[in-house]
Amino acid sequence: MPDSTLAGGVPILEAMSLPPGFLDELRTRLTLSQIVGRKVTWDMRKSNMAKGDWWAPCPFHQEKSASFHVDDRKGFYYCFGCHAKGDALSFVKETANLSFMEAVEELAREAGMVMPARDPKAAERADRRTQLSAVMEEAVKWFRLQLRTSAAAEARAYLAKRGLSEAAQERWEIGFAPDQRTALLEAMKGKGIAPDLVIEAGLCATTDDGAPYDRFRGRIIFPIRDGRGRAISLGGRSMDPKGPKAIWM
Repeated sequence: MPDSTLAGGVPILEAMSLPPGFLDELRTRLTLSQIVGRKVTWDMRKSNMAKGDWWAPCPFHQEKSASFHVDDRKGFYYCFGCHAKGDALSFVKETANLSFMEAVEELAREAGMVMPARDPKAAERADRRTQLSAVMEEAVKWFRLQLRTSAAAEARAYLAKRGLSEAAQERWEIGFAPDQRTALLEAMKGKGIAPDLVIEAGLCATTDDGAPYDRFRGRIIFPIRDGRGRAISLGGRSMDPKGPKAIWM
């Protein structure tokens, strides 16, 4: 499977060279607003300190309005203007022009955590969960690209009728699954992802005789993310009034 990233731009191979749970512990020890606050001026009229809800002009593009949002409870930021998003690591990485591991080291020093020794062979022993998370992220990207194709014209019209602007579609990472039996499977195989991983991730299923097929076909796709922003499931909305409205995995 080709090199990829997890949610928030975390390089998979580099993250796997760290002990399990190290990055989560690092994030819980730091408050995102304190890190971001060094680079922005908060709009105190719009922010709610008690709820960890902060707003400021975006540090990634020029603007006068406060469209950059930091959620301390979830540990993530998002700009409604340029759509920049991520966590403390990605913010330090982008604003200080550091590599991923350099950003980890800088935040670890601030959090008072000792950097563990890196295992150069850890990536080779990657657990199945990390691999499946990467597969899910690749699927989300592919579904989003399909929403822009001519085959998704009806889906785009449906979303517009529901009042979802292009900005909202981008914000919620809405995608589209073509009404084809193995379109996603073939796309994932084209990226070098083994079919068994696609099936185990729940994106495809198999018939009684073992033939694989896409679980989502002819549906609008909504990714479901956990508190750390990782895609853990998908929802599929049908536009056919005769079929089941929504399916989940």
